[in-house]
Amino acid sequence: MIKVYSPKDELELSLIRGLLDSEGIQYCVFNDHFGSMRVGPQIDLLNKKTIMVALEDLEKTRQVIADVVERAAATEETARQYSGIQKIRMVIEALFFGWFMPERKQRK
Repeated sequence: MIKVYSPKDELELSLIRGLLDSEGIQYCVFNDHFGSMRVGPQIDLLNKKTIMVALEDLEKTRQVIADVVERAAATEETARQYSGIQKIRMVIEALFFGWFMPERKQRK
């Protein structure tokens, strides 16, 4: 088995697992259960979870994971942008009330 990717959190790992299962790709998660026991810094050989696949499924797996990572990056980028109304609200709160609470939700 070949190491392919180390997800940044449990949510990303669950998403990738579901996609790999739906594609019929056999995989193994190195440090799957032990990695959940230790919180704190993620050290590769101690507690960092790593997705591993067989050599014949390597390219298909990389494509699936690349799609997940691209979508997550695009979502994070749009979530960081504030609308004009949100910026005005933050300035008013800072001037009149003395606090600054950035809003993370993107309103539609």
